Amino acid sequence: MIFGSFRSQENAQNWAKRLTQLFGTPIKSEAREIEGARWYRVQTEPMASAAADLSARKSDASGISYWRNNNPVPAGRVAGEQQRLTAPPGINPPTSSTSVPQESANQESERVAPDLDGTDEEVAQTKVEIRSGGDVSQDSVTRKSARDRSRQSSDWDIGLQSRVFADEGFAGQGRVEGSISIELDHFRTWDNDRKQLTVTPFVRFDSRDDERSHFDLRDLYWTRVGESWDLHVGVKRVFWGVTEFHHLVDIVNQTDLVENIDGEDKLGQPMVQVSLVRDWGILDVFALTGFRERTFPSMDGRLRGPFEVTDDALYESGAEEYRTDFAVRWSNQVGPFEVGVHHFSGTSRDPMFMSRSIPGPAGLELVPYYPVIDQSGIDALAITGDWSVKFEGMSRSGFGERYGAFNFGVERTLVGVFDTNVDLGIVAEYMFDERDEDAFDTLFEHDVAIGGRFALNDFADTQALVGVIADTESSDLVLSIEASRQLGPNWAVTLEGRLFQGGRSPQRALLAPNRFAAEYKSAWLQEDDYVQIEFKKFL
Repeated sequence: MIFGSFRSQENAQNWAKRLTQLFGTPIKSEAREIEGARWYRVQTEPMASAAADLSARKSDASGISYWRNNNPVPAGRVAGEQQRLTAPPGINPPTSSTSVPQESANQESERVAPDLDGTDEEVAQTKVEIRSGGDVSQDSVTRKSARDRSRQSSDWDIGLQSRVFADEGFAGQGRVEGSISIELDHFRTWDNDRKQLTVTPFVRFDSRDDERSHFDLRDLYWTRVGESWDLHVGVKRVFWGVTEFHHLVDIVNQTDLVENIDGEDKLGQPMVQVSLVRDWGILDVFALTGFRERTFPSMDGRLRGPFEVTDDALYESGAEEYRTDFAVRWSNQVGPFEVGVHHFSGTSRDPMFMSRSIPGPAGLELVPYYPVIDQSGIDALAITGDWSVKFEGMSRSGFGERYGAFNFGVERTLVGVFDTNVDLGIVAEYMFDERDEDAFDTLFEHDVAIGGRFALNDFADTQALVGVIADTESSDLVLSIEASRQLGPNWAVTLEGRLFQGGRSPQRALLAPNRFAAEYKSAWLQEDDYVQIEFKKFL
């Protein structure tokens, strides 16, 4: 989906950020050369039709113009880049003296066909659908009629990943770990795109950790698109939140901890979701039919705790993993803020742990216990000029007394630093949990994070995020880097690294009378500094 292009990179980035938070879908600005001039296109990543249709419904409800490109244009060849955007009150697309020519919107239907790859017949079968504020040209009507047939697409990616650790693990684990992953993104639509099926299976085979070798259905759901509503039934992933370093309010899906400790990889959640698109906002109602237990590394794995975590989990609910949980979220543009308010009632995705004695050298194993919780929260983002302000806050019951926590952050974007094409975003966030050291399920009780986001704005889409998280009441530090780059049209490489400093050593923690005390929460990571590189092939 394309939301227009701008001559000003700053304007394009600000508009992309606003749309990202409004739609809940990553939207970026990408540099393109058009007729000898540099433009910045605001667009989504390639997405399944179901996700595109949901974003389309939200665009229609907000009065935001967009394009749907069902036949991606190769880099350097852009169809109709100079469309002027429209937006509802409170959502103002950037404008500048270098913005889009006014007449380009009227020329658009004439420019699409010549710029697309393929025969005239293929173009007539609507590889591109145009929407512009409800005014539909005869040309676009002709193209749209071709959507009466069903469509389907299957995209594979194969990942080759290697992790190298600076030291052996505290339990003698090896320093090198390799794995291969395979993921399919398949969708099929019929009935004029009003009905869709999305399937995303994922599998990883790890050379060292048996628990990290696992299979999951990230998505397997059916969608029905109505005039002002959408229905999703099946296994699905949903993301909530706006802050960078810690996703406080994101609660619908279970964390896939063996994939990564940053909490961004999620297991598919069985659900029924209804989305109502109204003038007063978007209301999402969820019935979460079944519970997914968290994944944990094995004794041979890295980035793990001191003892093995058993699969025999305990639950507060008598229905155990068959309990149906409920959630509701309202989101809308409120003045300068994009706001989401939610409530969740059900089994906690974060487990508590109980220890029990077992025979063998370890002597103990950990048993996950999942209580029933209620969580109410808010996330908000405001963007003004080069600045963005982010907030996530929540109140939760179920872990003893009700408690509150929040993340607050600001980001300043510096466009074209040192007279180059490189953009630098300076990020600062503060994370607070009123339980203080009793916050057993997080390291972020009173932490400050500072980072830099780099975008080279080259055709390889080179990006990097470098950051440090520091505990304000101890010497604990986590330094991290995440970077990515395209290697031609079908390959990409990502680099990730983490350095853990300042905590107690795991050997000292194992000898302590109370090895589970708060002062040892980060001890188990102190010898797990690592660098990870992954090459992905897209088929």
